[in-house]
Amino acid sequence: MTDNLDDAARAGYEACVRAHRLGALAELMATAPDVLTRLSGSPLQNERRDLLRLYALAACETARYDIALAASHELAVITTQLGEPGPCLLAALVLASCLDRMGDAWQAHRVLTEALGQHGPFAPERERMLALNGLCAIAIGLFHLTRQTVSAAETRAVLVRARGHGMAARELLAVVPEPVYEVVIYGNCGEILLHLGELEEAKRLLDAGLQRAHERELHAHRWRIACSMGEWLLASGRPGDAALLINGLLPDLQASDLQTTLLRARQTLYRAARARGLFEEALQHFEAAELLERSRSAQQLQAQSQLFVTRIEAEQARIDAQQQRARAAEFAQTAERDALTGLGNRRHLARRCAELLPQAEQMQKPLALALIDVDHFKPINDTHGHAAGDQVLVTLAQVLRENMRTGDVVARVGGEEFVVVLPDTTQERAAEVCERLRERVARHDWHPLKPGTEVTISIGLCAAGPYDLAILQARADHALYGAKARGRNQLCVAGAQER
Repeated sequence: MTDNLDDAARAGYEACVRAHRLGALAELMATAPDVLTRLSGSPLQNERRDLLRLYALAACETARYDIALAASHELAVITTQLGEPGPCLLAALVLASCLDRMGDAWQAHRVLTEALGQHGPFAPERERMLALNGLCAIAIGLFHLTRQTVSAAETRAVLVRARGHGMAARELLAVVPEPVYEVVIYGNCGEILLHLGELEEAKRLLDAGLQRAHERELHAHRWRIACSMGEWLLASGRPGDAALLINGLLPDLQASDLQTTLLRARQTLYRAARARGLFEEALQHFEAAELLERSRSAQQLQAQSQLFVTRIEAEQARIDAQQQRARAAEFAQTAERDALTGLGNRRHLARRCAELLPQAEQMQKPLALALIDVDHFKPINDTHGHAAGDQVLVTLAQVLRENMRTGDVVARVGGEEFVVVLPDTTQERAAEVCERLRERVARHDWHPLKPGTEVTISIGLCAAGPYDLAILQARADHALYGAKARGRNQLCVAGAQER
């Protein structure tokens, strides 16, 4: 059954990967939540992390920034717990991509640059390549954001740094062939060279990227590179060809959820129409681009506002939950504690055995249970008083603590009856422990409590299986009865001779 569930989770993951490759982002967004739920309970954790990455990137592309931030945050938490450089670098790349698409390219650049410095030297070549390409994409975003508002020297410096990252990513392609990212890297490097004015080399890379995207049916990447090619045609003085190319893309882009690419297409059409003196057409494309930009900005602000509110709510919820856990832990501890001895009570015994017995049975590990009873306890109370009897029980509880391991269970289950559960302990080894305990109690100096006081214990011991608390207690009780019948101050093992 588990294999079938894992197969279904893997099939769902592969369907999401295919949808991302084909640019069917609406399909991915609709399918991913259910697949992520399936993956969370399966061994396919690499696939789960990768799908969180794709889900966040698709949410960015479709301007669902609330989903993008939530997915990137979940990915960051998982990878931080994992602590491996490669996954940590990819998580930083996803977060940086979200920040970039939300309009904060500067913060995105900082996050990814710091992650490369921290994890890059130790990360595998593939993750380094993806991060370097991510810096290229963020630099392109910075260029588009600032080319109208800062000096040409500043924008050129951004692009020159990006060209270095792109070259490093292309070199890593030779070490780690990645069909999809080969297309992405060629497209990014081609666009960077286009904006640097190196048109011949830019066209070579853009053509190569377009051809590979077409061959591999990477539609979303093909449309994006085609937009870069439209800008190349504009830069080459061919606005008519640029308009023809981009107009051919519009039906597909408008039917898709690729808002960023659609915005670029509208901006290119605006510049192409203006270059040809078609001002009315230019205005139409300008207004369409402005509408898209305003919609994106509103969604970005809404996501940022929601993120801020969510952080405040999350922090308050964390504090409340922490306080509730502390109160619950205190209550649970009190509810499971014997008031006189401080040992566990019947409730504690039942809870711990509900954890230990199934584990021992599943792994076929030994486990022993001993029932301990104070010999002649009523005469102690009658002769020396109940205060002395209580002190005997408290002292015996301390002796039990001192002779048990951290993982053993010790509980007071009756007036003078105690139960000890010894996980991962054979019957022979448990018998040695119990005999040592019996001897220590018999040798203990009880006279300071009340002169003339002597205390001994009788012990009934049994070993699992069956791994059932009620049956084990019944068998131990039968053995304890045997120890009492044979004169007390004895250990009797179920199914064996008394000791």
